[in-house]
Amino acid sequence: MGVERDDLTRLVAEVRTDDAVRARVRERSLRQQATEEATLAGVLLDLAEEQADVTVRTRSGRLAQGRLVGVGTDFVVLRSGGASDVLVAVAGVSGVRRRPGERAPDTSGHRPAPKARSLAGHIASLAPERPRVTLTLRGEPGSLVGELRSAGLDVLTVLLDGDPPVTAYLALDSVESLSVSPPG
Repeated sequence: MGVERDDLTRLVAEVRTDDAVRARVRERSLRQQATEEATLAGVLLDLAEEQADVTVRTRSGRLAQGRLVGVGTDFVVLRSGGASDVLVAVAGVSGVRRRPGERAPDTSGHRPAPKARSLAGHIASLAPERPRVTLTLRGEPGSLVGELRSAGLDVLTVLLDGDPPVTAYLALDSVESLSVSPPG
């Protein structure tokens, strides 16, 4: 009877070990599959949920740094130390880096972009307040600074600083980033 009990105990232990191995293999396989199906939008969502401090590099080589606090359908929101928000068009992003030395969990990025507000919609919601903005545009070497006057479907109207100030009509799809200055 003791031999049968030892055999049964050994058999149960083997089954538990086999089950644990299969579970680890399945989990690894699912993580690998999620990684292979990752999208930039999904990675940005993961980072925003962590409120990660990141540096975003645009296709023109510009850098925007801050805490990733939001993701729209086609843009991200970074908050810098001065409490100003920087909106960066995802179409203009070439890469995103975490803060150097920061250990972070793996991000799978296995999700679609959120069904939230678009860059055009977000900028349009800011326009009635006529905030001071700094814009970077694809193909433009410098930044444009002025007062956001209005936002249409595909155009922004900005009263650019200067003596005298000049009104500029900017194609929305050329906007790489837009920084909103804190009020006051």
